[in-house]
Amino acid sequence: MKKFLIFLIFIFISPNSLKAETVTGAELKKTIESWLAEKGISSNIDILDQIKYPKCPISNFIINDISGNNKLIKVSCIAPYKWDFIVRNKVNTKKSAKENRHGNKINVLALKYPKKTGSIVTKDDLITIQKNISNTDGLIETEGEIVGRKLKRSIQANRALYYSNVEKNWLIEKNSVVLIENKHNNNITIKAEGIALENADYMDKIRVKNIKSGKILHGFAENRKKIVLNAKQY
Repeated sequence: MKKFLIFLIFIFISPNSLKAETVTGAELKKTIESWLAEKGISSNIDILDQIKYPKCPISNFIINDISGNNKLIKVSCIAPYKWDFIVRNKVNTKKSAKENRHGNKINVLALKYPKKTGSIVTKDDLITIQKNISNTDGLIETEGEIVGRKLKRSIQANRALYYSNVEKNWLIEKNSVVLIENKHNNNITIKAEGIALENADYMDKIRVKNIKSGKILHGFAENRKKIVLNAKQY
């Protein structure tokens, strides 16, 4: 298990950060479990209690589902000490698949009425029904995993819902309004309003359009509302 965690966790911490106040693996585990619980997702994560990271202000602390099905959770601190790691949420759904091969019906989430491609799923759209499902891989099990997400394709009523039916939850979505931030070597920071031209997760490279000048710039997604530039581009 220790070898697995060492392989899975990727941390980027400067030497000076070791002197800072720390947060333990046990504390981070509770934080991630609370985040999953708020989404209605069951949790089964394993983080070594004795691992320590520099304290991170709430405003600079990001938890993100990078798998699309809440099985891989990325935790990041963007300042004052940059670090991040990925932890697996080992939720076992194979029991339902095994039982279903013997003809047992299982409870699944479905839509009350048909919805078209690009529609946002709301809590009122959902019902729980019993169906014989031959393939439970990627099956959406809780409302928190689908409410607020867009449909990739039109879905009929009373059909079991899968992650493949909905678009990925991106940190920054295409066409959203964002803040462009460009820091110069002389400690001057230039900010401007922009439009994201593509989807991006945390620190993914992304194209953004400066609304005022119309110029296309390249930067990195820092949070849901901000893109930082990697060089002077104004």
